Formats: sequence, C-alpha cells, structure tokens
Amino acid sequence: MISNKCIEKIKALKETLQAENKGADIVAAVQAIEPALLELGKLEKDKQEFLRKHKMPAMSAFITKAPPSEEREIVVHLLHRVQEFEEALGREIEAARLLLERGKKYVDYHINVMTRTVASETYTQDAANKESRREIKMFDSSV
Repeated sequence: MISNKCIEKIKALKETLQAENKGADIVAAVQAIEPALLELGKLEKDKQEFLRKHKMPAMSAFITKAPPSEEREIVVHLLHRVQEFEEALGREIEAARLLLERGKKYVDYHINVMTRTVASETYTQDAANKESRREIKMFDSSV
C-alpha cells in the first residue's frame, strides 16, 4: 500500500513537472511525496532490522526457509507484488529524475542567456582565460 501511494505521488510530481505552469505547483507536489517516502523508508529500515536479526540476506531467503503452508503462499504472492511495485517505483523515479534534469538544463540555458555568459572556443577554463574569445552565449542554438 505504501509503494502504491509513493507511485501515485511520484506520478503526480511528474505531471506537475510536465505541466506548463512554470513550476508553480512543484513545491506542493514534493511536499506531498515526503510523508509517503518517510513511511517507505521506515518500512525498509524495519525490514533490514528483521533480516539482520534472522541473519538472512533477503526476504525471499527467509520465505523459502518457512515450511509449506497457505500463509507461505500468501506471503510469496505478496512478495512478488512488492517487487512489482518496487520496479514500477524505480521506473517512475527515473522518469521524474530525467524531467528534473531536463528542467535544470532549461533553467541553466536561460540563466546563461540572461547573464550573457561568454563561451570560449573550446569551452575549457584554459581557453576561457585566453584573450581571444568569441562573444557568444553559452548553449547558443545558432552555434
């Protein structure tokens, strides 16, 4: 349930990042994710403590040691569902990370345009220190 809540919140963040509102709702979307991520982190900490206490490398190893029963079958099913949610959560997080990275590049580009940042011939610090510099804006699309 916690994984599902996290996925929903991250999808909402992705939608906000893709919206044309220039980031007005991003802070609220990030704040909405925080409680779900804290819950997920607490659950992961509890799981790691449980595995350490039972000296098991993973939950699947613990489950395979249990005797066959109806409860074990339910736990195996739930473990598979959790793994599916973790994979989906990983994909959503990666997509949100890419959107954030794209947004950062967008902001960097516009800051460079507004500040009229000059680029050297080779874009290295040594070349920038030389006297012969072209007066172009960083990331200028016409270059």
